[in-house]
Amino acid sequence: MVQSETHGITLDSRFNMRNSFIRGFSMLIVPPVLLVIILLAHNFYSLEYFHVVAGSMWTGMDLILGIFFSYVMRGLDNFEKTRISMRLTPTMLYFMPAISASTITAGIYTAMALHIPFSSPYIIAALVISAILFIEGIGIFLPNELRVYNEILHGAKNTEKIVRLTMLNLKLSLIQVIFQIAIILIMAHFAVGVDF
Repeated sequence: MVQSETHGITLDSRFNMRNSFIRGFSMLIVPPVLLVIILLAHNFYSLEYFHVVAGSMWTGMDLILGIFFSYVMRGLDNFEKTRISMRLTPTMLYFMPAISASTITAGIYTAMALHIPFSSPYIIAALVISAILFIEGIGIFLPNELRVYNEILHGAKNTEKIVRLTMLNLKLSLIQVIFQIAIILIMAHFAVGVDF
C-alpha cells in the first residue's frame, strides 16, 4: 500500500474518486432502487415497512453523528478529526442523500396510499419539516461533504477547513434529529388512527 505524507496526514493511495465511487455506489443506488421496486409492486405493507426502516436509518445516522460523533470529535486534535473525516466522508456523501430522499418519497407515497388529504394540518406540518430537512441536506450538508471530500482528494492540506466543515455537519445532524423527532410524533398520530 503506497502512502503519501501531507502536513502530517497519511493519505492512503486507494483513497481516490474512483474507489470511493465504487464503494459508495451501492449506498447511493440501493435505497431508491428498492423503493422503485416496491412502488411497482403496489405492495402497501412493503412501502410502509420501507418508509419506517429508511426513516429509522436516516434518524439513526443523524443521532450517531449529531450526538456521539460530535462528543467524540470534541476531545480530539485536528489531526485526529481529519483522519476520522477521511473515513466518514465518502460514506456520508453517498448514503445520506439516498436514504433521505428515499424516506421522504416513501412517506409521500404512504400518505397517498392511506388517502390522507394533503390539506390535513398534520400532512402540511410533515411536508414543511420534510422540506426543511431536504433543504438542509441538499443545501448545506451535501455541499459541505463535497468540499471536505474535494479537500481530502487534494491531499488534506487544509485540515482546519476539513475539521470546520465536518463539525458543522455534525451539528447540523443534531438539528436534523430534532426535526425528525417532530416528524415521528406526526407519524405516531397517523399510526394510532386519529382523524386527519
